[in-house]
Amino acid sequence: MSSSSRIIRDKVDLNKLVEEVVAKSGFKAGAVVLFIGFVKKEINGVEVKELEYTVYEPYATRKLGEIIEEESKYPGVFVVEAIHRFGNLKPGEPTVYIAVASISRKEAFETASRVLERIKKEVPIFKLEKRVDGEYWVIGDGIRVSRRNV
Repeated sequence: MSSSSRIIRDKVDLNKLVEEVVAKSGFKAGAVVLFIGFVKKEINGVEVKELEYTVYEPYATRKLGEIIEEESKYPGVFVVEAIHRFGNLKPGEPTVYIAVASISRKEAFETASRVLERIKKEVPIFKLEKRVDGEYWVIGDGIRVSRRNV
């Protein structure tokens, strides 16, 4: 069974993604979990205009691939797909897609959650949050540093 990862500019066809994951599992999957992260319209009561994702290549692609390879080895997990977008994204646009096909829902949910946390912490994809009150670098899972102070 084959897992994969990509860093892309465009949106993903969700039906196609699910069909590919199920097929790659050899139709053995009892569950597929699909996580999609989106740009939020508001953070702490302040309107977000857009997020600018910048990728440190080729390291980001390599690191994302390593995460997917490692997470695919868990018992009961057949396929893990992770796709992260880059560029300027508006509120409501998808930013990251994670699909996991496994023997049952427990393994699928747990793996999808681990993959997301690892992407946020380990893959050098930088997020500049452009809001009505200024621009902020987002560090990890929610620490914001004003761009003016960097």
